[in-house]
Amino acid sequence: MEDIAESVGKEIKEGVRTYFALPHLYEQAVACIDEKLRGNLPFANLTVLHYRAFGGAGPSIFRAAGAVELMILSADIVDDLQDKDNSLTAWSRMSPEIALNIAFGLTFISGQMLLTCEFPLERIHGAVQFMNTQTLAAINGQTADLLNDIRTEEDYLRMIKQKSAAFVVAACMIGTFLATGEWNSQVRDYAEELGIADQIKNDIRDLLDWERGDFKNRKKTLSTLYLLQFIAEEDKWIADYFEGRLRMEEISHRREEFERAVERTGTFLYTSVRMRMHCYNYLQIVDKLDIDAHWKNRITALAE
Repeated sequence: MEDIAESVGKEIKEGVRTYFALPHLYEQAVACIDEKLRGNLPFANLTVLHYRAFGGAGPSIFRAAGAVELMILSADIVDDLQDKDNSLTAWSRMSPEIALNIAFGLTFISGQMLLTCEFPLERIHGAVQFMNTQTLAAINGQTADLLNDIRTEEDYLRMIKQKSAAFVVAACMIGTFLATGEWNSQVRDYAEELGIADQIKNDIRDLLDWERGDFKNRKKTLSTLYLLQFIAEEDKWIADYFEGRLRMEEISHRREEFERAVERTGTFLYTSVRMRMHCYNYLQIVDKLDIDAHWKNRITALAE
């Protein structure tokens, strides 16, 4: 079985070593990368999985997968700097000016890595163009998230398609395109469904986390939109908080009341059902793929 993490990690560190010449910049970037490598590199795995599933062979895909992960890391750094809701990461513990320079640098290193992959030139150019398109979509989505002017479920789904799902689509599509030279609409469609389901799952997890995340920042998510629509009269203080009429210190003693309101309204049940709907859509599209059963099963398992 391939050691994707080791192979991708080598490509990422080689790329950073090549382009970050200033020792301090390089050292701080390596700290960010080491934290990334301690995770399971989901986007690199998606890229390699789709490359193999659609007939791609050889080690060249690891450089492309590293490029995808670097772009995601760049976006994660910027996201955390803007949201100010995660003090545990390496980039949150360094000066924001340095972290921002690292994020900018990683964006360009990602592009350079894709451009220097050993694939036919037209496939390289197609992959770079698609990565740029999806990154720009994610910037639009992140801006919508920052503005937090989300009033309906349609607004919310439009935002996460641009933000969260955009990079899932990028990873799956780039792996497929580098293997086949063709853009596969089925892959794009199910990757978007998977990205939406993953984001809804994260929203469910974050709803009761008052120290960081959506509640602290008054973010409008599928969970909070549903909750605000069905809260009882005695729970209107929740709406006041989300509309900025109450401060956190004014409601910090009401956590148990909030949890009861979430339970009474069926918020978790509703959002869980919505998440499973997108998982079902994902599985329906994957089932129609004309690929080897081994790889179809691997892709199907992503919804578990």
